[in-house]
Amino acid sequence: MELLFTGGRVLTIDALDRVVSGVAVRDGRIVAVGDDAEVRQAVSPDAAQVELRGRALAPGFCDPHNHFSMTTFEPRSVDCRVPPLAGKAGVLEAIAAAAAGCPPGQWIWGLGYSGGGRELGAALLRGELDDAAPNNPVCVMDFSYHACYANSAAMALGGITRDTPDPRGGEILRDASGEAAGMLWERAMNPVHQASMRAHIDRLGPDVVAGLVDQNARRHLSHGVTSVGDAVVMPESAEIYRLADERGKLPIVVHQMRGGNGFFAAPEAAAEGSFLADDVSDRLRGGIVKLFMDPVFPSFTMTKCHPDGSLEDVGTPYYEQDEVDQLVINAARHGLQTAIHCLGNRAIDMALNAYERVQREVPREDPRYRIEHFFFGNREQMERAASLGVMISHQPAFLYSVGPGLGAYAAENGIDSTVLPYREMLDSGVTVASGSDFPCAPVEPLLGLHSAVSRRSRDGQVVAPEQAISAREGLRTYTINSAAAMFRDHEVGSIEVGKRADLVVLSHDPSLVTPEYIREIVVQQTYVDGKLEYALGAPA
Repeated sequence: MELLFTGGRVLTIDALDRVVSGVAVRDGRIVAVGDDAEVRQAVSPDAAQVELRGRALAPGFCDPHNHFSMTTFEPRSVDCRVPPLAGKAGVLEAIAAAAAGCPPGQWIWGLGYSGGGRELGAALLRGELDDAAPNNPVCVMDFSYHACYANSAAMALGGITRDTPDPRGGEILRDASGEAAGMLWERAMNPVHQASMRAHIDRLGPDVVAGLVDQNARRHLSHGVTSVGDAVVMPESAEIYRLADERGKLPIVVHQMRGGNGFFAAPEAAAEGSFLADDVSDRLRGGIVKLFMDPVFPSFTMTKCHPDGSLEDVGTPYYEQDEVDQLVINAARHGLQTAIHCLGNRAIDMALNAYERVQREVPREDPRYRIEHFFFGNREQMERAASLGVMISHQPAFLYSVGPGLGAYAAENGIDSTVLPYREMLDSGVTVASGSDFPCAPVEPLLGLHSAVSRRSRDGQVVAPEQAISAREGLRTYTINSAAAMFRDHEVGSIEVGKRADLVVLSHDPSLVTPEYIREIVVQQTYVDGKLEYALGAPA
């Protein structure tokens, strides 16, 4: 099959950052890039033609940090976000309504509630969830995905009783009597979360699960996303991907970032090479080990500075330094890439220490080690990452959704860090790969690009405007850099001869509009391997 794009602004994102007018595709590969006359000569006269009429053609967006498997069951879950629901009471009403339509014993899974903190007043308490769903186990995920809220039935199925001790790296919040109150932090949520996901797979069956994967993939395609890295793949996650792949229901490329047997569990088996067969097919790939260095609750792992200049270490890391070192070293010995979740400055130091050690003990020419988030890192840490060849996998849409809050948190804790400092990161020489962390932040790459360029948050505040980057720089972080973070830059991420034709048609060139208008740009078409997989206005 031949395909011809002409008359547009083709943002190649190649080494010269060329802008041309046309692209020719044959059998899913790009065969010519240049002016309209050049590309026409590369295909036959009967090639299918897309007249861009001045619109932009860009490489398909790569999302290297996305919780795709966690959002796959969203159509079968209760939306617990506030807004649109009216606070805790509205969430409990929504759960009660779902329970009224469920047979006894069927799990109810909710997504996106925000009740954070140690105070239990805003949390969804066990007794309240029992009242809302007296005959069903309930698991509601916090918007951060670092905690969940569970009723008595869910905790019983997860093996959590009054006498269950807090796991290392987690906490079962308890009421005044010592009973589990219903809020489970970090590793404490693993058994309930995993049981609920397992129940969804078993109840729905292979065909429905594969269909939900396909549906989720097409949501991503509507935003121009053609490949994702699932940032924690548990056994259940791997299962749903295989079910979809076997049935031809995986229209995008998914990279499985292997965790442990539970969302926050240590990826010991992955680091020992147990999942080297994760390269299942062209669309379903592996090769990355994911681990968490620090929690969200009760605090990131960081060093805070008090007004009097004294320093205090807060937040307990998931691993001691030697433990994280060993996981990274074991993975390296099996030729695996490692991605470490780090929010606080002290967690970032620990990850950098691990990467420095692994390069001494298991030297590799191009390992592409990654730090995920890097929220409260400073310039010295950026430069150290650059010197070690460590990539930063960042999520610009957090600036839109919680940017002012991150700034306030850094100021309150005396942290020497600017909120999501994209200008500083790029200037330090580190490779920045942009993704979403969806559902923790919005999935749309264009919204994230708008945030990185305008520095404007959801409520209109401009956050650290000196850290703005250009639209073309931002596009590079969402395309070729993000492809490189998944070892795909040899095949996607730029529009060059020989690469796969993963392409997105945009209503406007982001580099030619004002920063505020970038969020208004519309994805009109998305192609994967030269096949039109999404078209605006086409029936689903």
